[in-house]
Amino acid sequence: MPTNASFVSELSKFRPGSTFLTLHKYRNAGGEIADYSIVFHMSYESAVKRSITALESITPTTDLEKVAKSELMASFIKSLEMINNPPEPSDTDTYDVFTDENGALIKGVKVHRKTNTLHLFGLIVHKKLYMPSGVRVVNHLPLTLAKNKLRENCPVSKFRQFKIVPNQIDRITVQSKDLLPPDLLPPDQG
Repeated sequence: MPTNASFVSELSKFRPGSTFLTLHKYRNAGGEIADYSIVFHMSYESAVKRSITALESITPTTDLEKVAKSELMASFIKSLEMINNPPEPSDTDTYDVFTDENGALIKGVKVHRKTNTLHLFGLIVHKKLYMPSGVRVVNHLPLTLAKNKLRENCPVSKFRQFKIVPNQIDRITVQSKDLLPPDLLPPDQG
């Protein structure tokens, strides 16, 4: 029976470049149920660079927006620095990543070390909502709200991570092939 590693191996057989992946009937922690079509195997670095460009084109109209833009820009630049100069992997890292048989990183998938939970991530291109989540009370500071509003204009705002656990997803489809949720399979014994 397949494991997380064999599931990822199946993912690595698809196009090495960006491709579409659909999570069918994904249930988030808030109770929302939706289908998500995402661009998988996509470079987060590219999304950050395009977000910097998008943010540079925005002219703040208030002092609060100026501060929000400045802090958001600093955050994007720091993200790029971390991508381009990653720390050496250590035993304390939270996630394991996967490489294909040629040693190339398989973008869009990682496994949480402690829980052996698979996480898929990518850029959302379509969402079909079946059941909305419950009402959430949002109590953000004005600066956070201003950053969130600016971030909506940036590609990184569409990047999402999906935690794949039992009863949270019906199936995953990539290039017309249905894949089972890996967490419904036995954990890797590595």
